[in-house]
Amino acid sequence: MSGKLLTREGSLDSVVLLSRRQKLYAEASQWNLDDCELFLFDSPAEALARINMGQTTVFLFDTRDYPRYRHVIKKFLSLNQDADLVLIGDLVQQDLDLEIFEGAVSILSGGADGQEIAHSVQRALQLRIVRRNSGIIGRSRAVREMLAMVANSAPLDVNVLILGESGTGKEMVAQAIHRNSGRKDGPFVSINCGAMSAGVLESELFGHARGAFTGAVKDHAGVFRRADKGTLFLDEVAEMPLEMQTRFLRALETGEFTPVGGRSLQRSDIRLIAATHQDLAVAVARGQFRQDLYYRLRVVVIETPPLRERRDDILVLARVFLNHENKRHELHVRGMTRAAEQLLLAHDWPGNVRELRNAISSAVVIKQSGLIEVEDLPRDLRPEVGNPVAEGYLPVPLDYRPYQNLDPGMLAGSLLELRQELREIKEMLTRAGLGRVSSDAWHGSNRMAGSGHGPVVETFGDSDEFSPLGGEEGGDLQAAERTLIQQALRATGGNRRQAAERLGISERTLYRKLKHYGLT
Repeated sequence: MSGKLLTREGSLDSVVLLSRRQKLYAEASQWNLDDCELFLFDSPAEALARINMGQTTVFLFDTRDYPRYRHVIKKFLSLNQDADLVLIGDLVQQDLDLEIFEGAVSILSGGADGQEIAHSVQRALQLRIVRRNSGIIGRSRAVREMLAMVANSAPLDVNVLILGESGTGKEMVAQAIHRNSGRKDGPFVSINCGAMSAGVLESELFGHARGAFTGAVKDHAGVFRRADKGTLFLDEVAEMPLEMQTRFLRALETGEFTPVGGRSLQRSDIRLIAATHQDLAVAVARGQFRQDLYYRLRVVVIETPPLRERRDDILVLARVFLNHENKRHELHVRGMTRAAEQLLLAHDWPGNVRELRNAISSAVVIKQSGLIEVEDLPRDLRPEVGNPVAEGYLPVPLDYRPYQNLDPGMLAGSLLELRQELREIKEMLTRAGLGRVSSDAWHGSNRMAGSGHGPVVETFGDSDEFSPLGGEEGGDLQAAERTLIQQALRATGGNRRQAAERLGISERTLYRKLKHYGLT
């Protein structure tokens, strides 16, 4: 089954529901999803294909009735689409300990009612609105937690302190808070306190009167005045000279200040958001920052995670930056090779998102069309000669770290364990009374499992030669590769260039494999 419920004409976002429960379909059809389309699927392949088209906001996956739900989640994460994942099902702790489940916004028990499920979807949509208003991109747990803090604190008129390394997007977070607050119609004014003397900073904060000092030929309104009824963002607040902090604290507490050289007291109603990459608690202990100002600033603290702690977002961000550069320069770079992607994932990104954006911008300008390869990336990202990442990539995940310490014996053991797990799954299904699961059953039809009675039917492919639950001869890697190539060609209408891009290999490699498997 596949279907679509259009809630509003011309909507830009979609919610994809993958389930085999008719009751959940009926409940979902009653959800009030403003400006969203709702797509219903019972086939994982069809649901993932729809997500891969883009513009999916939430992927709601009912894992019940899908024995291979881990495979579906891994495939979803590999698409690198900026969509949020909500899972339904009685997952065991062994599952929850797996890294792939960190990609879920929320995990609901199999007994969750329709109202609880609807609330989780609505919550994910609300966070997406906050994300869209901010321009913050990412689906990692760290980003979701940060956006939740933004969503919770934005409506409250309290001071916020943003902590994070350079290049992690602290000002974007400040703008997100402003745009989702009651002051969104007021001004957002920012100032960087770094590299300013006390006199210059005082003038910039509070303004000055004409004739206050040499060069003051007219009155100048400071940021305190210009941010009236809006938000004032102080970047690198730790750099504020100690002698300025006392006056700033008083203005912050009373809302009153006097411009430099002025005589009249002025008032301003602002919300303050401050940011720094330094540890303010350490600065307080060293006597470099006033303790009372520190406590005044940190009513709510939001930390922006470094890119090395949100590696799930690297390829998502890279795709967004690539599309932006294509549009900006009217170029036609289609994506990146797998080797280039692995290189991005292996880098530690000391410059964080800013460094990644610059790297992608440089590669797009150099490449201009086709797929970005390792050689197109900035030199400081490329590994040394002899590193396997430079010469190719391994088709197994290794936590995105360099592969020079790979133990071939460990890899072989892992593959044998995987094969044994498939055997155990087949035996489990047999004991459950489902009998031998044939290749035909694996490839499936559009039958529904309904409430869980009857045979479990998967819908990956429709005439594939690869059957993970088939006999000893059916699950070899070459058959799997041949099947993937056939699926890619079918999905692209026989277009080899698009099929190669879909598979993450070059057209030359695809042509060689087509000849090898007799598919030409």
